[in-house]
Amino acid sequence: MGLESDILSDLRQLLTEHGVMARWQGIDLLVLASRIRNEQQIDLGGMLESPDLSVRVPKLAFPAALPKFGEKIEVDGAGYRISRVSNHPRSPLLTLTLTSTDE
Repeated sequence: MGLESDILSDLRQLLTEHGVMARWQGIDLLVLASRIRNEQQIDLGGMLESPDLSVRVPKLAFPAALPKFGEKIEVDGAGYRISRVSNHPRSPLLTLTLTSTDE
């Protein structure tokens, strides 16, 4: 068994035990979410909530194109915008960094 197979096998087990539901462009995904950091930023008219988290998902979960910067995604019922896509060519995992849809 190669490294990629080992990673996917371990990820499947982690997703089963700790995964949360996400939805991107009509596709339901099971993802591993990092701890959500919820900060506030000064904005016109007051304070703006600024959540920040990252999720990891197997690339195989996407039947066609992978998510891109700026697209919207829903994680555990809350809406976010993709602010960064980390896609290493030899890794079977995709890491998405997410922020508030207001940013």
